Amino acid sequence: MLAAELKNMQTSFAADGFVIAQGFFAADMVEEMRQRGEQTLAQRDRISGNYTNVTKGLEKVDSFFAELLHDGPQVALLQQLMATKPVPVTSSFFTKNNTAEIVNPHFDAHTGGVIWVALDDCDDTNGCIHFLRGSHLRQQEFAYVRPDRSNDLSNHPDKGAAVMKAGDMLLFRATTVHWSGPNFDGSPRRGFNCFYTGETA
Repeated sequence: MLAAELKNMQTSFAADGFVIAQGFFAADMVEEMRQRGEQTLAQRDRISGNYTNVTKGLEKVDSFFAELLHDGPQVALLQQLMATKPVPVTSSFFTKNNTAEIVNPHFDAHTGGVIWVALDDCDDTNGCIHFLRGSHLRQQEFAYVRPDRSNDLSNHPDKGAAVMKAGDMLLFRATTVHWSGPNFDGSPRRGFNCFYTGETA
C-alpha cells in the first residue's frame, strides 16, 4: 500500500470511524472464506453466540479462520489505523438470506476495532452496512442505541452506506454506530468479520 493511500485511510478512519479498503482480498481467498463459512453453518451447535444472521466463533472449528483472525493481513492495517495492537477476540460469518431481516443501529463495544470482509457485492438493495460518520467521537450522544431497540437513523445527515464489492474490507472502530437494512432483492449478502480489542494511543 502506498504511503499516500495509507495516510488517506488514516484520515478517514480518524474522522468517520470507518474506512473501506477496496479489493483487499483476492477472489480465490474470498471464495475460500465463502466455502468454509458455509461449512460452519452445519456445525452451529459447536459454536457459541448463534443469532439469526451471524455465526460466531469460526476460529473454534476451523484453523483457517483462527489463523486469519490472529495473523491475517488485516491485522497490520488495523493496527496502523487504531494506533495500537489489535487483540483478537472472535471471528464470525454473516448472512442475510431473510429479505425482511434488519440489524438495528448499535455499536459493538466501548473499545477495539472490527474488520468486515464483503464475500458478495453489497449495496442498499441487499442490505449493506450503514454507519454514522463521526459517531465514535460522540459516544455519549449515541449511548442509547442498542441492537434490540428500533431506532430509525436512515435520514440522519451523517449516514454513510458501505457499498462494497466482494473482496473489499471495512475497518471500523467498535464505538462507531452502524446497522443494516433488509435484503430487498434476496441476492447473497455474506460477510466475514473479526473483532479485536485494544485501546487507542
